Parts: sequence; structure tokens; C-alpha cells
Amino acid sequence: MLKSVFLLFLLINLSFLGHGQSFEFWNAYGAKYKVNKQLSISASFTNRIGDGEVSSFFPEVSARFKVFDWLGASVDYRFVSKRAENGNYLGANRCNFNVKLRNSFERIKYSCRLRYQMSSRGGSNQSYESDFDEAFRFKPMLAYNIRKSIFEPSFSLDFFYNPTNGIYGKRFDKVRYSIGTSIELGDAHELDAAIKLDHRFNSNNNGNKLIFALSYTANLKKLLKGSTKKGL
Repeated sequence: MLKSVFLLFLLINLSFLGHGQSFEFWNAYGAKYKVNKQLSISASFTNRIGDGEVSSFFPEVSARFKVFDWLGASVDYRFVSKRAENGNYLGANRCNFNVKLRNSFERIKYSCRLRYQMSSRGGSNQSYESDFDEAFRFKPMLAYNIRKSIFEPSFSLDFFYNPTNGIYGKRFDKVRYSIGTSIELGDAHELDAAIKLDHRFNSNNNGNKLIFALSYTANLKKLLKGSTKKGL
């Protein structure tokens, strides 16, 4: 199954590569803390680098709530700084409101995240950008837990819907394909690596972007528990 998913993603990349417009490297690092069984909080900082320059960067804080075993809700806040064509960085406040449905079958995990993305840039005269402005997003994901392994490969699709009233509004304008894996680096450290492909359509900047992403997260509760055991 995973081999079939990988081959599908490879075919998608090859079909778009000839028309690709850009490449970006995304890196993020952060920490999370589980307050109790229902609530966890996290903070991170992300850089997105393209053409040898930082195209955007943002700090983010999140709160996640476990409603049921199969249902979670979360809210994220980030202050996004994005590089304009003149070299200046434009800022915007963005909030994400998320609902995530999840389940598993044997070693296969599957989920779907629904997101409403609200931005302070909404209604401005600047060109609409699905990563920067108001959007509805729909992200199904499939993952496989490999027995006795630090790797958990996954595949996802992230659909972007533009709800604004502009000339390109009220339609889907992008899909983001992603294949990657989470990597356990000890009990309290986790690394996620992925190759992503952004395919933009129904917009004023149609095209494709190939992305390599790395994300590191420290589990503060496990780190603190480990320090306690060592008597620090």
C-alpha cells in the first residue's frame, strides 16, 4: 500500500515538474506541553526559504483540546511576515480554527482536518494568497505505524478554498500534496520530514511549487519528567 502511495506521489511530481515555478525549504522548531488528558499547548517558529531568501517567517502558538478519542479541536495564532516583491516584509495576524476527526485500523491511521483560516489581510487590495489570507481547508491524511520502528510514513492532501468575493473567489484554488514521515528521536524528541507539492489553479498566479520541509518538536513534559528522574 505504501509503495503504491509513493509511486502515485512520484507520478504527480513528474507530471508537474516540467511546469514547476519555484522551490522552497521550510524549517520549523518548537515545543509542546500536555497540561492534562484533554489539553495540550505548543509554540513554534517557522522559516520558509526560497530563491536564497526568507520568503516568510512566523511564530505560532496553539492550544489543542481532546473532545473524544476520535475528535479533537484546536486554535492557532501566528504573526506572519511575508516578503513582498520590493523586498519589504508585510505582516498579518492569522488565526486557525481546526477540527480533526481521526481513527485507526490495525497499524493504519487515518484522519481528516477541517480548518477555517482567518487573516487580518482579508479585504485588502493586495493579491489573494491562500497561505496568507482567509481560507477554508480540508486535509485528509493516511499514516502507517511501522512495528518496532522510529518511522511513521504518511501521505496527505490539503485542499484550499477561497471564500472571498474577488474575481477568483468562491472556489478551490490550490491543493498541497505531501508525503513524509515522523521520526522519533528518543522519548521526548520528534522530527518530521516531508516533500510537498503545491499546485495552484483558479488564481492569478497559477503554477507549482516543490517544497522540502523539516520540523522538530520537543515534548517538554517528557523532558521535565526525565530531568526529575535524574534528580536535576
